[in-house]
Amino acid sequence: MNDPQFRLTGASGEQAPIVTAAGDIDLANVTEFQDMMTKAANGASALTVDLAGVSYCDSSAVRALFSVAAITKLSLVVRSEGPIRMLLSVSGLDRVATVTTADR
Repeated sequence: MNDPQFRLTGASGEQAPIVTAAGDIDLANVTEFQDMMTKAANGASALTVDLAGVSYCDSSAVRALFSVAAITKLSLVVRSEGPIRMLLSVSGLDRVATVTTADR
């Protein structure tokens, strides 16, 4: 796979590790997404998950994000418009994680 759907950038200096996701996150790949976030959060005081490249995520992805928010300070990067931003609001994730926007 040339362009992985999930990518981990390790922490550097004061910057938290970053998990970058692209495409759809659903039951078919949520385990891989969850495992990468858990690995990144292990021993880290914070984690950033960049969802700006995500076009769709289902309730399994929301559960995975909530589970990570329970173990570390979670920051989410999303596009300012679109279904992911709305999903974070409806699900309440925007109340347990810091949400910032980045348009690409």
